[in-house]
Formats: sequence, C-alpha cells, structure tokens
Amino acid sequence: MTFTLQVGAMDDCQIDCVPDDGWHAAMGAFADVHYEQTAIYGSGQRGERSSHILLGRESAPVAGARIGLYLVPYLGRGMALVRFAPFWRPFDVTPDPDRYRAAVTALVDEYCRRRKLYLVLRPRPHPDFYPIEAKILTEMGLAGSASSMLDRYFVDASLAEAEQQKSLDQRWRYNLRKGLAHGLDVRIGDAPADVKTFQDIYAEMVRRKNLNYPGVDLPASIPNLMELPERMKMRIALAHHEGRPIGGIAFSVVGDLAYYVFGATSDEATALNAGYVLQWHVMRWLRENAKVRWYELGGPGDPGIRQFKKGLAGKRGVLLAVREFHYCPDVTARVVVGGLFALRDARNRIQRWQRERRPSEGRRSN
Repeated sequence: MTFTLQVGAMDDCQIDCVPDDGWHAAMGAFADVHYEQTAIYGSGQRGERSSHILLGRESAPVAGARIGLYLVPYLGRGMALVRFAPFWRPFDVTPDPDRYRAAVTALVDEYCRRRKLYLVLRPRPHPDFYPIEAKILTEMGLAGSASSMLDRYFVDASLAEAEQQKSLDQRWRYNLRKGLAHGLDVRIGDAPADVKTFQDIYAEMVRRKNLNYPGVDLPASIPNLMELPERMKMRIALAHHEGRPIGGIAFSVVGDLAYYVFGATSDEATALNAGYVLQWHVMRWLRENAKVRWYELGGPGDPGIRQFKKGLAGKRGVLLAVREFHYCPDVTARVVVGGLFALRDARNRIQRWQRERRPSEGRRSN
C-alpha cells in the first residue's frame, strides 16, 4: 500500500517540536478537537511517552494529532495510540476529506514506516463525522476493530426544553421531577472557587467509595483546562442544598461538541436526585449559550451508568458504536503489540468485573 499526502501544497510538517501553548493555539482553530489531544492530557499520562505531529500550509495549521507511545525497551518496537484524532476541520471552513487523508498518511509515514510502530487510531466520536472518517480509514487500508469500550451516548442538545422532556426515558423524567421538587440551587461558573469546591466534593467521593480506576485522578488537571482557549474551556455546575454544595459536574464545549467530563456527588446528592437536576441545568445552559447540537455523555460503563445515560439520551439521542483502526507493516511490531493487547484485554476484564461490584458515581465513561 502506498500513502501519499493529498492536500495541495503541504509545506510544513512539525513533529515533536511545537510548544504546548502553540499547540493549544493551533487546536483552538479546529472544530473537531478533544481534551485527549491537549498537551495537558498528553503529558505523561498512563505511563506513556507523548508525541505530536502538526501539518501546515502557508503558515496555517491544516491538521494534527497527539500520539501516546508505548515502547518495549531494547526492541525499539511498540504501539502508537492516537486518541480521538487527527483533527482536520477548521471552524468556518467547508470540511475537506483530503485533509483527513493527508493527516492519516502523515501518521502512517512517521510512526509505522519510519519508527516501525503499530498504529492504533481512534477517530473522535461524532454522530455526523465519525461515519465519514471510518469510511476513509477503511478505504485507506486500516483494519477496523470493534470495541464497546469506545461507544458513546449523545444527547441532542438543540431540542427545545419541552421536546427534551419528551425525549427523556420515562424513569429518567420521573427522577428529574423528584430532584426538581427539592429546590436545589444550581450555579454554573468557571471561577477558581468553583473548581476548588468541585474538587473537594470529588476527592471526598473517591475516598468514600474507594474508587480506583485509570483516570480517577484526572480532575486534578481542571485548573489547567480552565486556561485553554475559550473554545476548549471547562465549566463547573454545582448543586447546593440549604446553602451547601452537595454535587457537581465538570463539562465543556470543545469544538463542535459539548462534553460531560467529570461528575461528583455526596450521599446527600444521590438521595436528592441531584445528578438529574445538574444534567438538566447543563443542557439548559448549552441550549442558551452554545451553538452545538450534540452533548456527549461518554461510554455506557456499568449497568447503573448505562441506565442513566441511556435515559438522558432518550428517544432523540444516539448511541454511537465506535471502532478503532489498526495499521502495521512491521512483523516484529505486530508480535510485540499482540502481547500488549492480550495484557490490555485481561486488564479490561478485571476492571469490568470490579465496576460491576462497586458504586458507579464519579466517572463518565470507560
């Protein structure tokens, strides 16, 4: 198979040399970015090495991706994992699929052909654009691999309030009414005090529930996420009862999607159905303040999370089945990464069993 760049006069390809602030400035110009593509999430998370590639033309960014590298010592082989990228759709520009092809070509050339790594690419879940990207990847010869771990629930946040209520699952609507009857005071902001309050509630929940799973400590990065360009900035919704904060949601509008990122509740919040009220207020805020259609809730998770998200997505929402795509021409890399996949699958089975046995609050997805 031959990969060739397909975007006009591509005159710039920057690899592992863009400073973090420059990277975030470049991301801010695109509609299809994700927090997993920030330098904040990519700075040594999960014990991996971070790499990046940014394509440009006439001094303007065209596409890019951050990559997590998992390398086996001494062998010089391993995996290059691309999470929810490459990004390729600038705001206010008609999407050009050739930009996506060029970005994938650059990833294959750098990480498969030059570095001899096994490329795993997870397209950014989006009800409208994921099918386009998946089709291109298949046409380019990358092999798709199904994984329910990547599936995502989406709420249609463009619905009017009355339509949104009709869309809700009957049980979700019932729990929302119960929560609203408690007269909770929900405030949405982005001040340092809001972040601190949310983190305190979250930390107490982690201690109380003895939570331990990959990413459980990521809310520590919220202050850094607050400093990103406006189009990627995080916000905090806090529920108060009798003057005391009892639960919260960290959410954001990143590019052309809204995201439920983190959740935190106390036992009192659970008893008062605060999670339902918080999500309802977030959707109202999105309807009034953001020009996005889709609000992503994350993956299905354990049965409690699945029921909550399915009910919120409702009749007008979407459960998007997402595949990851693989490419590797190097035999040694395929053997090495096959072992890594076996370890990952075993870990996932253990974590799935653990999730079935513990309370489900505090995480949005797997």
